[in-house]
Amino acid sequence: MKQRADLGFPAVVVGGSAGALDPLRKFVSELPAEFPAAVFVAIHVPADSVSALPHVLARAGALFATHAIDRAPISPGRIIVAPPDHHLTIEDGVMRVSQGPMENNQRPSIDVLFRSAAMNVTTGVCGILLSGTLDDGSAGIVAIHEAGGATFVQDPEDAQFPDMPLNAMATGAVDGAYPSERLYDAVRTWLEHPARTTPIEEARSDERVDGNPSVFTCPDCGGTLWELEGRGVLRFRCRTGHAYNPASMLAAYDDKLESVLWASIRALEERRDLLRRMARRAMQNSQLSTRRRYEQQALEVEADIERLHAALVSFTAATSPA
Repeated sequence: MKQRADLGFPAVVVGGSAGALDPLRKFVSELPAEFPAAVFVAIHVPADSVSALPHVLARAGALFATHAIDRAPISPGRIIVAPPDHHLTIEDGVMRVSQGPMENNQRPSIDVLFRSAAMNVTTGVCGILLSGTLDDGSAGIVAIHEAGGATFVQDPEDAQFPDMPLNAMATGAVDGAYPSERLYDAVRTWLEHPARTTPIEEARSDERVDGNPSVFTCPDCGGTLWELEGRGVLRFRCRTGHAYNPASMLAAYDDKLESVLWASIRALEERRDLLRRMARRAMQNSQLSTRRRYEQQALEVEADIERLHAALVSFTAATSPA
């Protein structure tokens, strides 16, 4: 079994997506200057964004906040933020930053951060999941719970987007749900007696080791997905490392299908326009029967385009948030 470096202090890992900034800022504003744990944050942001999150969090409270730097040491009373388009993990007692395969179609992924804490921190881990859509973080919450850490979520009724907290709660691995103004109180109570954690085995985090090949293919690369159902959540992972929880995989399939439908409409429109061009050319050359054939084919393609547009409208209506 891999040796884990003892940090000497607990770690609090926080994840969120849409609607998470305000509750995160509220939580950070209540952390005292002598906060005895290190805080790690993974928030979904566009890959090409220039994140000002460390600056925002530093202004919100008493703790220093910065983007993670690969292999930098970890200290208590600091807030470490995952940079855009990079995973943040805790390994061998230091922070690691990488551009590994996306998980749940995200980089940074909350599951990646939470799982690394469950695998590598022995001095106590607390996982907090804030507002967000879909289900990134659910598997990470389960991993922290299984390692003996504390797991809290923002109360779904308090969250702007409740999917993430609700999906985590559905695993049965959440210790408590609190409105944003009470999350620090829950963490403070936990810090009075932070139980040492028993890091989970690395193999148990990889569906390719314990799972079985599924009938599904990876939305990212098209490879076979290995499936593992257990520990309160269903997970999929492909050979190259892309990984998904069910709701995130469904959303990825939806995006892929919408792209295919638009590409099909574009190809049909190009075919229709070319047929019309050929019909005009045939008319100029007095090829009347050829012109009629091309015009009839163009009408048939136009009908196919209308049917695809109707299917696309129905599909987007069915997959749009209520």
